[in-house]
Amino acid sequence: MTTRFPLFIVATALCVLPACGGHRPTPQEERAAETDKLLQGAEQGTAEDKYNLGMRYERGMVVPQDYREAVRWYRLSAMQGYPNAQYKLCEMSDRGQGLPQDYQEAFRWCSLAADQDHAGAMFTLGRLYHTGHGVAPDVVRAHMWYNLAAANGYDDGKKWRDRLAENMTSAQIAEAQKLAREWNVKMSLRN
Repeated sequence: MTTRFPLFIVATALCVLPACGGHRPTPQEERAAETDKLLQGAEQGTAEDKYNLGMRYERGMVVPQDYREAVRWYRLSAMQGYPNAQYKLCEMSDRGQGLPQDYQEAFRWCSLAADQDHAGAMFTLGRLYHTGHGVAPDVVRAHMWYNLAAANGYDDGKKWRDRLAENMTSAQIAEAQKLAREWNVKMSLRN
């Protein structure tokens, strides 16, 4: 004896399978939808939204890696005064990623970020003064920026400040410390 299943039972059983619920997006389609959402959010959003999209382009997360596009979004964010974006432009100018290598441009962006207490930017300014990239070499200013970076939690700042101090006179170190104190006072008055 053959048993017949009513048609609705067979249809219901088949709908349990993944294909019945409609089209499931492929990973590429999901990435494209997320990219569209990110672009819309960044175009209309905050400096932080623009920075986050720049990070995704720099790292190739969700979107294809594209340093020029990362620079574009970082610049939009940096122009709104976002210190992390200013620092990223400093780094990318320093390395020549997404734009020509330009130590003076790196110095400019790092200065803007450092003025907002960005410790990484302070460290990079110390390195630029230390190596003479984009500015005249100046061990006193290098020491000052390494010291400020260390005071703001950048661990390598202390190591490089101390390493630099080994070849400095006590007068140079005293001058660097004085400049760091003056910079801190100037920044506290701005806030």
